[in-house]
Amino acid sequence: MNSKNVDTFLAVSEFSSISAAAEALFISPPALQQQLNRLEGEIGFRLFERGPGGIRLTQAGKLFLDGMVKIRSDTEQLMTRCREADSLNKCLRIGAILGLQPDLFPRLSGPFYQKYPDIVQKPVMESEDQLFSDLDSGALDAIEYFESPRVHAAGRSFVPLIREGRDVLMSPGHPLAAREELTFSDLRGQHIIVYRFDRIPGFREYVESNYPEIQLSEEPKMIDFYSLVRSFEDGHVSLVPPHVKAQFRPLRAVPLKMDMSWPVGLVYREPMSPMLGKLVEVAKEVFRS
Repeated sequence: MNSKNVDTFLAVSEFSSISAAAEALFISPPALQQQLNRLEGEIGFRLFERGPGGIRLTQAGKLFLDGMVKIRSDTEQLMTRCREADSLNKCLRIGAILGLQPDLFPRLSGPFYQKYPDIVQKPVMESEDQLFSDLDSGALDAIEYFESPRVHAAGRSFVPLIREGRDVLMSPGHPLAAREELTFSDLRGQHIIVYRFDRIPGFREYVESNYPEIQLSEEPKMIDFYSLVRSFEDGHVSLVPPHVKAQFRPLRAVPLKMDMSWPVGLVYREPMSPMLGKLVEVAKEVFRS
C-alpha cells in the first residue's frame, strides 16, 4: 500500500475537505483526488462519500481510518524500540540545553573514552522541551540537567553528580563588579533577575525572608545575550552557574558566597541501560576525585 496515498487519506479525514487537505499537503485538489482514487482502487472499497455538507467517511472508511491510525502508532513504537536496541551497541547520546555550555559531559568524555574506547559518544544540543521529548522516545540516553520534579516524572530518574552555587552576573561598570566575592548583604538594594526559580529551589524563599531589600524577578524563558546586556545596562544583575560565565563575556561574573548549592547530574529513563551505567560509573569516579 502506497504510504503517500495513505497520508493523503489521513489528511482528508482530518480536514473533512479536499481543498483544505490539498492546501495542507501543498498539492492541487485534482492531484489529491487522484491519490485517493488510486488508494480506493488498491483496497477495493470507497472511503468517502459526498453529501450536502461536503465529504464524509463511509462506514468502511471509518474502520479503515481507525486501523491506519493504530498501525501508524504501532509502527512508530516499534521503530523507537528498534532504534533503542540498535543504539545500545553503538552510541551513547547525551543531551544538553541549547544555549547553555555543558558542564558534566566535557569533563567525562576523556576519562570515559580511555576506559571504554569502543563506545561512541554523541553530545546533542537541543531546546529543553525537545531534550525531554527525545529522552522519552529513546532518541537520547541521558540529559545533563539539574534536579527538579520534572526529572522524576514519567519513569525518569536522576543521578546527582555535582553541586553548584551561583555567580552574580553584571555589567563591568556596575559598582560591585570590582569585587572578588559577594555576599547577600552586598546585594541589598539590588534587582536580581533569576532565570527560573525552579532551577534553584529555596533561593527565593531564603532571600525574601532574610533580605527583603533585595528585589527578585523571574525570567522564565531563555533570553538572548543582547537583551541580557541591555538589562544590565539598567543596573540589574543576574545569577548564573559558575561554569557558564565564560559565555557572557564581556560581562563580569563575581562568585556569590552562600550556604546553598544545587545538584546537577544526569536524567535517564528507567531502566538504566548497561552502557549508561558505565558512564555513570566513570562519572562518579571523576567527580568524587
